[in-house]
Amino acid sequence: MRSDWLAEIVDRSETGPYSKESEFDLILVRVVPELVKKHGLKFDPEVLVPADDDMADRLYEAGLELLSTTGVYNQTTERRIILTRDEIEEVVAAAPRKVVLGTGKDAVTMSHRGVESEERCVIHSAPTGTPCTEKYHPLILQSAAREPLVDCLGSGSVATYMGRPVIPGTPTEILAARLGASVAREAVRKAGRPGMHINDVATPLTAQGKFAAMDQAKGLRSSDAFLVSQMVELKTDYDQLSRVPHMQNAGMHVVDLLTPLIGGMGGGAEGTAVVTIAELLLGTVCYSASYHIFGHMSLMNVNNTDRMGLWIYSIGGQAIARNSPLLMINAIYCRSGPGTTDLLWEVAAGSVATTVSGLHQGGVGCTGGSETDVYTGLEARFNAQVCHAALGMSREEANGYVLEFLNHYETSLADPNRGKPFRELYDVELVEPNESWLNQYEEVSAEITTMGLDMDRGWKRALETSIN
Repeated sequence: MRSDWLAEIVDRSETGPYSKESEFDLILVRVVPELVKKHGLKFDPEVLVPADDDMADRLYEAGLELLSTTGVYNQTTERRIILTRDEIEEVVAAAPRKVVLGTGKDAVTMSHRGVESEERCVIHSAPTGTPCTEKYHPLILQSAAREPLVDCLGSGSVATYMGRPVIPGTPTEILAARLGASVAREAVRKAGRPGMHINDVATPLTAQGKFAAMDQAKGLRSSDAFLVSQMVELKTDYDQLSRVPHMQNAGMHVVDLLTPLIGGMGGGAEGTAVVTIAELLLGTVCYSASYHIFGHMSLMNVNNTDRMGLWIYSIGGQAIARNSPLLMINAIYCRSGPGTTDLLWEVAAGSVATTVSGLHQGGVGCTGGSETDVYTGLEARFNAQVCHAALGMSREEANGYVLEFLNHYETSLADPNRGKPFRELYDVELVEPNESWLNQYEEVSAEITTMGLDMDRGWKRALETSIN
């Protein structure tokens, strides 16, 4: 990749075709259905983990064609960044196939995973998209960092600083960003894992807020990462783009965050899958991402554990795994909350569908982020155990499990059980799950083991393989 690529992106942002944002949206609404039809993409609600290599390849081709047709919309300049197919393919081919996350004894190598791969998943954990209070934020992070199967930590977000609202672009954002980073560092230190990779401080919304969280001694380090986000759909701006050179100069990892909306401009499952592939390619070309958070969600329900969401995860993951070197982690957005068996079944379905389709694990978003402090480290433990039990599984077998898991929670998606906050599920002194929450976890784990997934030995085999 050329060393001056970012300067070229800026140049095209200033000279590309002018377009109102609504006009760009209309282009997407017109082009995406045409590509779905052209490439013969079809969602089957009974086959959520397709074993169809040809369709996965056609999906990749459709996403590549979408990005090279529409370009990227820069909201700052109101112009389209036009990219040729050859340019996109050149940059994607040069993307890293593996990255080292963290330092010292706590460092992990995250490598490209293939379809039906036996290579273990790297486990990222955080209160994904879920707000925390200042009081319980440190304990919530500790509950995840101390889980032995968790490899990397996301710091989550807090909406206040010293009880005051955090306002983007003001000193409160700077102060809150630095506090959030220090809380995450303290969480990994208390867990006895000081070198653990931290993938973002989500409290700040501006570039200046993100940069304030960088501090080798007490904040995020060069071994850590910040998110660079895409706006819905296929959009960026100078605030997001400006984060990239700063992070590159600091030696940090860039994480591309994409959240295509099912029911948005991509339409249904097939169109949203096409947009997803295009956005994964966008994050590679414009952001030089180390890895990508594949985080689509329903426009109506803010989850991806329904049939459409699971299908997009599977076929989209396979498309990228088969046709590129890109590294992906999921973000399992659930309707239910902790302290419910529904949540565990949602996590189980998302874990299996993504593991066999080439993704690593990126964390659980309880209640679609609608409640505060509704996250615990036990979900991360469960997520890790399920995905490791699914390593090397065929897609046909995985589809059977996912459909079976759906039977346990699908009827509750319309009216989900929001569960309980952290303080009601954990002993806040010991930072350990209480008996009630543990019993639910053990109940579902035992049922899954009875189905044939080895919850007790799967993760041990994965670790043994990685060591050998």
